[in-house]
Amino acid sequence: MLDDLLFSSETSPEETHQRDTMWRILAVDDDVKFQNSLSFAINKMTLMGRPLELIQAYSMAEASSLLGKDADFAVVLVDVVMETEDAGLRLVKAVRDLLGISDTRFVLLTGQPGMAPVESVMQDYDLSDYVLKSELANRGIRNILTGAVRNYHHLKTISSARRGLQLIVESSNRLLGLRTLTQIASVTLSEIANLINVADEGLVCVNRGPHTVDSSGREIYEPLTIACSGRFRQYINRALRELPDPTIQSMVEQALREKRFVSTDESQVLFFPKSAALAEFAIYVATNRTLDDTEMELLKVFAANVSKGFGNVALISRLDKVAYLDELLRIPNRSALLRELSRLQAMSSADAHNLLLLDLDHFSGLNNLFGCVFGNQVLQAVAQRLQEAFPQPIVIGRLHSDLFAIIGHKEQVNIDRAQEVFGAPFEIDNSRHILTACMTEVSLAISRGQDPAELLRTAGTGLRNAKSRGPGSIQAFDPEFEHQAAHRFKLMQRLHSAIQRQEFVLHYQPQIDLNTGEVVGVEALLRWKTEEGMVPPGTFIPLAEQSSYIHGIGDIVVALSCQAVHALDLAGFSDILISVNYSARQLDKPDVLDRLKQQCRLAGVEPSRLCLEVTETAMMQSFQQVANILQRHRTSGGTVAIDDFGTGLSSLEYLLQLPADHLKIDMTFVARLDEDERSRFLASMIIELGRRLNISVVAEGVETHSQANWLREHGCHIGQGWLYGKAMPLDELLQWLNNR
Repeated sequence: MLDDLLFSSETSPEETHQRDTMWRILAVDDDVKFQNSLSFAINKMTLMGRPLELIQAYSMAEASSLLGKDADFAVVLVDVVMETEDAGLRLVKAVRDLLGISDTRFVLLTGQPGMAPVESVMQDYDLSDYVLKSELANRGIRNILTGAVRNYHHLKTISSARRGLQLIVESSNRLLGLRTLTQIASVTLSEIANLINVADEGLVCVNRGPHTVDSSGREIYEPLTIACSGRFRQYINRALRELPDPTIQSMVEQALREKRFVSTDESQVLFFPKSAALAEFAIYVATNRTLDDTEMELLKVFAANVSKGFGNVALISRLDKVAYLDELLRIPNRSALLRELSRLQAMSSADAHNLLLLDLDHFSGLNNLFGCVFGNQVLQAVAQRLQEAFPQPIVIGRLHSDLFAIIGHKEQVNIDRAQEVFGAPFEIDNSRHILTACMTEVSLAISRGQDPAELLRTAGTGLRNAKSRGPGSIQAFDPEFEHQAAHRFKLMQRLHSAIQRQEFVLHYQPQIDLNTGEVVGVEALLRWKTEEGMVPPGTFIPLAEQSSYIHGIGDIVVALSCQAVHALDLAGFSDILISVNYSARQLDKPDVLDRLKQQCRLAGVEPSRLCLEVTETAMMQSFQQVANILQRHRTSGGTVAIDDFGTGLSSLEYLLQLPADHLKIDMTFVARLDEDERSRFLASMIIELGRRLNISVVAEGVETHSQANWLREHGCHIGQGWLYGKAMPLDELLQWLNNR
């Protein structure tokens, strides 16, 4: 039955064509009968004047291998279900994403309608058609292939034109540096051959006439060859009439006389008018084939470009846009910005100009939440507002994604003016949106000796500093950023070896019961001991948290803390807890508690001797996940402290769910207890909150007796700070405890 349906298309015999005159079709289906039927159905079929060549593959793997070696197919007919239930879809995705084949058209076939829903498949995959095999009778294989082939031909034409335009731009750049007519003519021949993909064989003639007329009154031209290639090389700087082929002479003279292009099935003559080129030129090219419409159009564009001696600013500008214009926003792209920076750096007034970088806040989140269409609308709205605020000759461009650059005189290009752009809501998709951006500005005065790309990288350092401060932050560039960035990079490189070499040590600061004066715990504070001295925790811990090194460092901290617990037990201080700090990054690991318990087993101590300290901010980043981990630690007998409490602005709902045994009052509040009523109010509020939640309160940074007295009188349970003891190595801690 299927055979009868497929064979219903009418076909007509065609002569054998070369591969480049055929439509090549690849059929991918593990059904041999269907493949045989398909082969019979399209045998001798022609579409749009060309015959079809059918190649068959019987699995996704076979088709992938074939396409990896030979991608020259107009249409791929592919069954959905082969080795797997979605083999056909996977093949489409692999061809598009991995092989980068975009012009070839896919027609998806299925004998099982429910395997891949039509609407979602057509939306998610780049397909020309999706056909049930049972419907082939109604639609006809000819109709299906005609639509797909026409689509392929259209895309191929566009791709060819785009490639040609890019080649024209590149060719123009190469010709731009040439200074003699002979050089330009010679290179032009090779560029034309490259443009239309033919052998470099031709000649360039300049018109020296007409000087005379023949007996019939027709003008006689005297073209002179100024460049030759291929078999014509020996005829350079000779009169065209000296060529042994009168057909070429006739074609060139016709082009000069009629002032137009002249074509044959085997050759092409381009005509360059005097109005643009200051003399009449004709270029003969042996094509050995008929040029298609796209190639002819490309030659016309190329000829117009060359004939004006690369001096036609308008046309060069249009072609320039292929390489230097942002396709979405129609503003300069990164290449154009680099070119502008290079131009300004070459000027004596370069120091009077600024480069300003502007990066939208939370743009990726907007894209993920509302889709890329909305994201594009955001970028377009911002670009329009920037153009209004920074009119020409200021240059506004997009480096990538949501990163913009503005280049111009310092009086017009500065952060103050850029901030005004975001002073009012943006009208996007019929609704108002408030947007913010981080910004930095750099004077071109610092770019002495730097290439433009290096200047952009330098400015990027300042922008990263601004972004580290939060949304809407600004930062004028400071050369110190470069030194800091280099220092951080070196530290990051050294972290790995520091972990391997066990360069990290712990110092322990006592925690005192404010009512009894007894030592109830110590906080383990990390130190990095290098040959040059101690590296402050505030310097290396943020770097570690930006990488995976924080997990290795965390394991070291727990191991050393467990060893300290064991030492305390041996010294008779088995009632002292050790508080260990955990960052949000460490708590991302699901096995964090398993690793802690393993270290406890190795040291022969109980997890209950460790108090896990987590900052309030870390809790808020992923509350439920962190709360679950901390609650599991408490269930196993351990305790939990919330560090820096009062700085993270927790909601009351979260406060009620905190899996905590201690709240730690941040030292910034404690330091101002003697003179600041607001700090006293916040501290008393935290103490009262702890009392109501039945959670003990620890005050950090206690340095004076008056602070300790105030905290004790208001119900704070534990104090920690220099008043009682500094952070000290384990051996000093044991001595300190013995002395007490």
